[in-house]
Amino acid sequence: MEIWKEIKNYETAYEISNLGNIRSKTRKIERVSPNGKKCFYTYNSKNLKPILTKKGYYRLGLSINDIKNNHQVHRLVAIAFIDNIENKEQVNHINGIKTDNNIDNLEWVNNYENFKHSIKLGLQNNSCKNGGKRKIF
Repeated sequence: MEIWKEIKNYETAYEISNLGNIRSKTRKIERVSPNGKKCFYTYNSKNLKPILTKKGYYRLGLSINDIKNNHQVHRLVAIAFIDNIENKEQVNHINGIKTDNNIDNLEWVNNYENFKHSIKLGLQNNSCKNGGKRKIF
């Protein structure tokens, strides 16, 4: 079942689901024209389509108050649905598929855990540029 939550810092404008889908919310926005006249615009809810980055992650630009910021979808899902009680800084795709942003495939990790996981799945080589081996504890 798909569950929707408001996106942190964008509560009035966007929602994200536990499956990694994003939609805008229906809302009215007031604008002031160059001649000083107030205008109201209604934006209807719609599903948004993220773009695929060169690194293989889905990314989406969200805007509020005419300020636009890009966000990685997997991080938005993790922030909305997964507790981060240990305050870890990265979100790992458990199955190694960067486009699978379902909450069952995401977990908070630190840099070392993320690196170890990528080697285990064969997503990253455990060798240094000079031909040596990195030490994994």
